[in-house]
Amino acid sequence: MLYCSINERYIIFMIKSTLEAFKDLKINKNTLSIDQKKFLNSQGYLILKPSKFVSKNLKKISKIINKLIISEGDKGGWEGKEKFYKSGKKFETNCDRLGNLIEKNLIFGKLILIPEVLAAAYEVIRGNIKVGGLNFRNPHAGYGEQSIHVDALPRKSKNERFHGVVCFLSLDDSTINNGATRIIPRSHKKIGWPDEYIKTEKRQKNEIRTIVKAGSIVVMNLNTWHAGAKNISGKKRRTIFIQIKRRNEDQLLNYKKYLSKKTKKNLDEVQSYLLGIRNEDRHQLIDSYSIGQYYRAKFKKDRNAVNSK
Repeated sequence: MLYCSINERYIIFMIKSTLEAFKDLKINKNTLSIDQKKFLNSQGYLILKPSKFVSKNLKKISKIINKLIISEGDKGGWEGKEKFYKSGKKFETNCDRLGNLIEKNLIFGKLILIPEVLAAAYEVIRGNIKVGGLNFRNPHAGYGEQSIHVDALPRKSKNERFHGVVCFLSLDDSTINNGATRIIPRSHKKIGWPDEYIKTEKRQKNEIRTIVKAGSIVVMNLNTWHAGAKNISGKKRRTIFIQIKRRNEDQLLNYKKYLSKKTKKNLDEVQSYLLGIRNEDRHQLIDSYSIGQYYRAKFKKDRNAVNSK
């Protein structure tokens, strides 16, 4: 917390920029090495070893997640998209999903303060940042396969800035057999949608798999082409997703609306800044922003073009 003492009273200074928040968190140009920055910028992703906080709390976080999966059942993951929910309808078929984790337990609020994660996000965004979402996913046996996609709108030119990053925190060892994420290195530099270059439903020769130990974090540019893979073995592949975007963009979940007053009071100034929940922060009109609607609109346009020939 940023503060000063005047006659034994504390005056809180409002954080006005990401770099001010970084000073409080002791994040500097050396938080990531030069080689790590080069790799992230050139390849579109970066694998981080477990942080001290994650290593110390991994078992605790896993237990909390397991309890939430049981208690929420089919309702898990629907925050921000409640209007599409129907009784018994899972957010994703044969997959455990959870949303708005910070509201469920304050320990998740500590995950948005991991220095290496924030430093990597800033390296990609090159400007003020904001946490867009903190969610969970675990595909069941025989499921989890996805088409190659991006998690942000494609850039229209090479001069356009990147939108942000998504960070995969693995609660279990991630292997080929339980569906380690597929990533196509250097694809973040492409202009346009993946389907303009490849058949997204097929495996690609140049894709790599994120085989990592539990507690590791894969930081990925939102414009990097990637996809989930089928969980062949059925062993758990529980993953927490931390999305961090440009500060002026809408969040995956509108935290001003979806965090309770009680939770907001228990967050410090840095966390409140990163979540964009202060009165001074930008007001978001929609409950949830994702690019799924843009994919559907594009595919519909493509189908109509084919059918008209």
